[in-house]
Amino acid sequence: MVFASVSHSASARNVFSCIARRLPPNAGLHRHRRWQYTRRGCPKRKRSRMPEPVPSDRMTEAAAALMVFLTDRQFDAGKINRFSMLCDGLRRSLDQDSRLGLADLLEREAPANDTVRLRSVLFLLTGDLYHYERILHYLMLGADSADPAVLHYTHWCLSRQLFLGVATGDKLASFVPCDLFRYYTSMVRSVARRWGLTPPRTTLRDGPIRRVAVVTNQFTNQGHQPTRDCFDFAARMQDEFGLDVAIINCNALPTRVENVFIPPMIAEVAADLEGVFALKMFGRQVKVASFTGPAFSQDKLRLIVEAIDGYDPDLIVSFGGSNIVADLFADVGARPVVALPTSSGITLSLAPIVLGFEERDHTQAISPLYRAPFARRFRPFTFGYTLPPSDGVRADTGFPDGTPLFAVVGTRLDEEVTGEVLGLFDDILDRCPGAGLVFAGEARELQARLAPLRNHGRMRCLGHVLDIRALYRRCHVFLNPPRQGGGGGAAFALAEGVPVVTYGWGDGASVSGPGFSVADRAAFVARATLLMTDTEAREAAAAAARARFAEIGDRHRCVERLLAYGEEARSLHRAGRNGP
Repeated sequence: MVFASVSHSASARNVFSCIARRLPPNAGLHRHRRWQYTRRGCPKRKRSRMPEPVPSDRMTEAAAALMVFLTDRQFDAGKINRFSMLCDGLRRSLDQDSRLGLADLLEREAPANDTVRLRSVLFLLTGDLYHYERILHYLMLGADSADPAVLHYTHWCLSRQLFLGVATGDKLASFVPCDLFRYYTSMVRSVARRWGLTPPRTTLRDGPIRRVAVVTNQFTNQGHQPTRDCFDFAARMQDEFGLDVAIINCNALPTRVENVFIPPMIAEVAADLEGVFALKMFGRQVKVASFTGPAFSQDKLRLIVEAIDGYDPDLIVSFGGSNIVADLFADVGARPVVALPTSSGITLSLAPIVLGFEERDHTQAISPLYRAPFARRFRPFTFGYTLPPSDGVRADTGFPDGTPLFAVVGTRLDEEVTGEVLGLFDDILDRCPGAGLVFAGEARELQARLAPLRNHGRMRCLGHVLDIRALYRRCHVFLNPPRQGGGGGAAFALAEGVPVVTYGWGDGASVSGPGFSVADRAAFVARATLLMTDTEAREAAAAAARARFAEIGDRHRCVERLLAYGEEARSLHRAGRNGP
C-alpha cells in the first residue's frame, strides 16, 4: 500500500459503523452458517435435567429458559439474539437477590464445558467480575492453542460490558489494572508470536517529528464523535504544524462472532471505505489508509503492519485504548508510540507514554500492587474538543416554544438510561412543574420504557439530532446519567452555556470538572431542580459552563502538547526503553 499515490481531490466518504446490539441474520458468524458445539477431547456429558417449571416460581421458569440455550450445541445469529434478549430481560426485571439465586442455580446445573458462554451469562445476571476472571484465566491458560481471533473477540465483548457499567462489587477497582491488563498484554504478544507480526526496530531520522501515523481501531463518519476527534487531531497536525500525517483505519473491532459470549459485539464496516484516499471533513482533508477485511486475521494485520512500516512514520499516535496494531510496534520498541485515550480512567496500552484524558493522575487510585506500569507511563493531558458546525436552524423538540428543557444526550441510551435512571428523572420532573426532558440519540427501546413513568408525557425521544448545538440552545440543563462516556455531549453543552449535572466519575465528570459534579442521588435531584427553577443560579452556572469549556476545549494547545510528548517518546526509543 503506497501513500505517495494519494489524490487530494478525492470526494468525502459517507460511511457509518456502530456496535450492533443485535446480529443481522447469519451475519458475522465464523466459518459456518451454524455452529456445532462439540469439543475435541472433551467427554460427552449428559445434559442436566431441570425440573418442570412451576408457573408461580419465576426463578425456576427463568432457569429452565436459560438452560435451553446453555445446553444447546448449535447457534446461528437468530438464536444468539434470542439468548441475549432473554438474559437482558432477566437482568432488568429481576431484583438482585433473585438474580443471585438464579446464578447459583445455573452454576450447579449448567454444563461446564463452555466456560465463555456460561460465565458471560452469570456475569450479566450478577455483575460479579469473578465470572470474567474465570473467562480470562481459562483463555490465558490455553493461549498457545486458542485462536487469536477468539482472544480478540472475547476481549472486546468483555470490555464493552465494563464500559457500560454492568460490573459491581469491590473487584472492579483491581480487575482492569490486574486481570484485564495482563490478559491484553498476553493477547498482543500471542498475536505477535503466533502470527509472526513483530515489526523490526527502526532507526530514527535526525531532526524533529515530520511524519505521523494516527492509528485507530474505528473510523466512520463525521456523525461519530471519536471519528471527528481522530480527524481533527490529524488535520491540525497537518495544517497547523506542517506535518505529513496519515490516519490508519485498522477496523480492528470485531466484525464476526467467534464464540458464544453473551451479549455479542459486532462492528459494522462500510465496504467502500477501503484503500488509500483523501478524506474531506469540515472543509479539511487528510490522507487515510483504511482496511476493511472482514476478519481479525493474520493476513489483515500483516498488511496493516507492512503499510505502517512502508509509510515510515517518525511517531505513531495510538488513538484510543486496546489498539492492538499500535501496540505490536510499542511492545517491542519498533517505533516511538504515544497512546492518546478517548475516555477517562485506565487506558489499556503498551505504549511507553500513555496520556491522560485529563490532567488529574488517575493512576493514584490504582492499588500499589498494580500501579507501577501505569504510573511510570502516565503523562497529564487534556483531550480537548473542537465544536461541530451548526447551521443555526432552530431544533424541533416536540415541546412548545419557551418550555424549559432538560437534555440527555448519548449514543447508548437504551443501555445507559436504566430503570433507576428513569426514576431519577421522574423525581426531578416532579419538582419542576412545566419543564420537559428530551433524549437525543438513537434508541430502539427507550420510548416504550417511558410509558409507566408519572411524567412520561413530559419526556420526548428525539432520535439522532444532526445539529446538537442547535438543540442545546433550546435547553436549560444537561443531565448526565451515571456512565463511563458522555464527554462529548457534556463538552458541547458547556460550550453553549448549558450547565451540566453529573455524578463525579466518567467522561462527563472529567470534562465538566468538580463544579458540576454531585456526590449522590439526592444531590443530583437537588442540583437539577435548583438550576431549572432558580434563574439566578442557572445564569451563574451558564457563565461557569462557558468558562469551563474555554479551559478544556483548546484543541490546538492539546495537539502542541501531544507532539511534545511525541518527542519524549522518540527520546525513550533512542534510549531503548519500550512499553510497560
